[in-house]
Amino acid sequence: MKIARPAPRPQRESTIPLINVVFLMLIFFLVAGTLAPPTDRDVTLAASRDAAGARPSETLMIAADGSPSWRGAPVALAPFAASWTSPDGEPLRVGADRTLPARALIDALAALRAAGIEDIVLVTEQAGP
Repeated sequence: MKIARPAPRPQRESTIPLINVVFLMLIFFLVAGTLAPPTDRDVTLAASRDAAGARPSETLMIAADGSPSWRGAPVALAPFAASWTSPDGEPLRVGADRTLPARALIDALAALRAAGIEDIVLVTEQAGP
């Protein structure tokens, strides 16, 4: 008399390779992705303590000598203001170096307003506690 052997149970597949792939993808996107466009390295923003936080965005940077730059490239205010369009109704963000004289900042903001940009936000960095 022959006794039938029970069918072998299929082995459960391990989830370790899947976890490894997901972990490697996470590391790749953390290293390769940028969360915000880089700011101008020559500009040190003014610090503020009580300002509300906002998500990073593209910013028109004004260096200590009064020269504006957009995405790291020097620009002139009048042509920039004429060509700038508000993405999704957001205001134009302006970051000025903390050593920029107040008169130069006021003149730059006045030039932007004269060119038709009404919604302008001044960007600062959050000061430590």
